[in-house]
Amino acid sequence: MLYGDEWESSLQKIREGDEPAREELIEEAKPFIARVVGRLCGRSLNWDRDDELSVGLIAFNEAIDRYDAKLNVPFTAYARMVIRSRVTDYLRKENRWGRVDLNISDPPPDGAASRAENDASWEQYIAEVADWERKEEIKLYSETIKNLGITFGDLVDSSPRHRDTRETLIKAASYLAAHGDLYAELQNKKRMPVSELVRGTGISRKVLERGRKYIIAVATLLFYREEFIYLNSYIKLPRGEG
Repeated sequence: MLYGDEWESSLQKIREGDEPAREELIEEAKPFIARVVGRLCGRSLNWDRDDELSVGLIAFNEAIDRYDAKLNVPFTAYARMVIRSRVTDYLRKENRWGRVDLNISDPPPDGAASRAENDASWEQYIAEVADWERKEEIKLYSETIKNLGITFGDLVDSSPRHRDTRETLIKAASYLAAHGDLYAELQNKKRMPVSELVRGTGISRKVLERGRKYIIAVATLLFYREEFIYLNSYIKLPRGEG
């Protein structure tokens, strides 16, 4: 299961005092935490050996307690900010700070959350980083789908107007994203594996062909879910998908 709406529904249980739900969420989030911290440190990390991961785990637990939906930031993005802030503070204190991958997952260089601990400045910091990250996501997503022969204009034209059609196409996109070999075929051959999708989803070829651009666009968001956290927050998966 990938994160997203599932994590935010777990937050509600935790708010109601369900501590087992907290433990389950933290355990489920470990791979995500490891990727965020590992990217910040520029190397693969081991839970039994590297203190940075323990700092990231504590930061994720902090994010659970501090998160406020009124910030209009997906929880996953918020947790990523808190993890990066706490691990960065730790590395600086330990004189081990050294960034090797400044990309979409890194905040603006001058945006240290450690200097924004009161509520007002913290919220301002979150808003500024979220705005920066959203812009970076859109740029990266535009480049990614352009390589697959799709533009944002195409998405506007191909977006289904009816809920049932949209859910059907998202089902196909979810299947495509969940099967790495099929998505790799899409990337390599620049064509959607229609026959495989017909067999795997039971959706007719005609429907798949008509919704091709929308399916590819959504599948790309789902396949690279960690790169497109904000954009993914707008996708509502049909029940049972994800």
